[in-house]
Amino acid sequence: MINIDLIENIIIVLINLIGLWMVFWVLSANKKEKLNQWFAVMTFFLVLWVDFAFLGYKTDQTFLATFFYKLNWGSVALFLISSYYFYVLYFLKEKGKHPIIEKSILLFGIFLAFLSISTNFIIKTSVIQPWGAEIIFGFGNNLFNIYALFITVMIIGLSFKKYFQFSGVQKLKIQYFLIGIFVFVLFNIIFNIIIPSRTGTVEYQRFGDYSAIIFLGFTAYAIVRHKLFDIKVVLTSLFVVLIAILLLLDLFLLTTEPSYQLFKGLIFFIFLYFGFMLIRSVRGEVKRREEAEILSQAKSEFISMASHQLRTPLTAIKGYTSMMLEESYGKIEPRGKRVLSNVLISSDRLVKIVEDLLNISRIELGRMKLEKQFTDMKEMIDSIYKEMEARAKEKNLKLVWKKPKTVFPKLNIDALKIRQVIYNIVDNAIKYTKTGKIKIELQKQGSNLLITISDTGRGFSEKDRNKLFELFSRGDAGTNIFVEGTGMGLFVARKFITLHQGRIWAESKGKDKGSAFFIELPIKSIQ
Repeated sequence: MINIDLIENIIIVLINLIGLWMVFWVLSANKKEKLNQWFAVMTFFLVLWVDFAFLGYKTDQTFLATFFYKLNWGSVALFLISSYYFYVLYFLKEKGKHPIIEKSILLFGIFLAFLSISTNFIIKTSVIQPWGAEIIFGFGNNLFNIYALFITVMIIGLSFKKYFQFSGVQKLKIQYFLIGIFVFVLFNIIFNIIIPSRTGTVEYQRFGDYSAIIFLGFTAYAIVRHKLFDIKVVLTSLFVVLIAILLLLDLFLLTTEPSYQLFKGLIFFIFLYFGFMLIRSVRGEVKRREEAEILSQAKSEFISMASHQLRTPLTAIKGYTSMMLEESYGKIEPRGKRVLSNVLISSDRLVKIVEDLLNISRIELGRMKLEKQFTDMKEMIDSIYKEMEARAKEKNLKLVWKKPKTVFPKLNIDALKIRQVIYNIVDNAIKYTKTGKIKIELQKQGSNLLITISDTGRGFSEKDRNKLFELFSRGDAGTNIFVEGTGMGLFVARKFITLHQGRIWAESKGKDKGSAFFIELPIKSIQ
């Protein structure tokens, strides 16, 4: 017969030991960091939550059960405070942005903890049942649940919001936080809300508390690790350990025959051997990936450094060449002017390539920052149109700016980056269009502003469309018509638009049937 009590005792001991180990692990990584300190506080109250719930359930005395359950609910209130401070203020970096909410959550949480421990407002009493102690809630439990729900929604809502703003490692960390929160909340909804509402009892509520260890594991890992690649090692190790624990429980608790114990003991040691080999294999794969990541970062660092070093002399060459063409240093023969014009065109092209390389290295290293300001999109497009109109006329093309009559709200954007995106797409349209026209349109679609740049040029196939926004990838028109292109412009454009929570895509009916590029920017979400 399965000894449930013994299994639960083992689980509680494991939660306490692992919780203590995680606090040590995180603080040893950086004990002066506020984020790590608040994790330790949060873990402490979470372990108390689990322990007091277990003690309240196990005791057969009404007074003691009520006492432990009150301590249990007080620990939950203090856990909610510390989790808000940990997640919202220090991990999501919202400290000081909402001072009234910060103070309200702290004071109200302490007040609820006081009510939980010292009054009957939240927990009235308990009743001893055949399976354990049953909680009898007071009137204030609904208020407690509303407080808990508010903090949960705040943490999850802000995590999703920040997920789309962060990039690189920070974005991965939020993923692991959300996985831990999701498992923890799901278990507590099932065992603390759904099952009690169906059965009319909180007999199984403690099983929701046990999911705390999964929540702590994902959270601690996300704090300590910088690259987060070896989550595979952690999950593989966790899987092996859990199977090993189950095999041990089966060996010592469920098997009484010596011959079966010997057989299962052999299986246990065989499993340990292959489990160890599996963990070592996964660790080797992770190590290779981390080495590749280090090389990739070194490459990006080198490109960034080289681009910075190249930009200064190129700017000087471009400036002096321009001044020589303007005859600032004396008269120049027509043949010399032609040569200098070619030098100016080439240096201008090199400056753009260097700028694209710098942007790519910043994006890959997570250093790309947006310098936002409220911008009138009609004014921006109007300036691009006036600048590009002469170039279109040189190729006998008609550049049309379908200026809308309606007033659009200003967007809080990095105007230089968005302008660069639109400018480059119009520039490409002029390059790849032999005859006909290029049309620019601006319109509002729901909560978005949509910029459309269409042309009657070369167009592209479905195969080319799939790789259009990839780095160093160029379609058939790019390789055959404008051979000087690098395949970086549209990649950078997509990254810039994504940073603004927008999207960019292209459509074409096929080769020689023109193309259309669409840039969609949200109005409300970036104001």
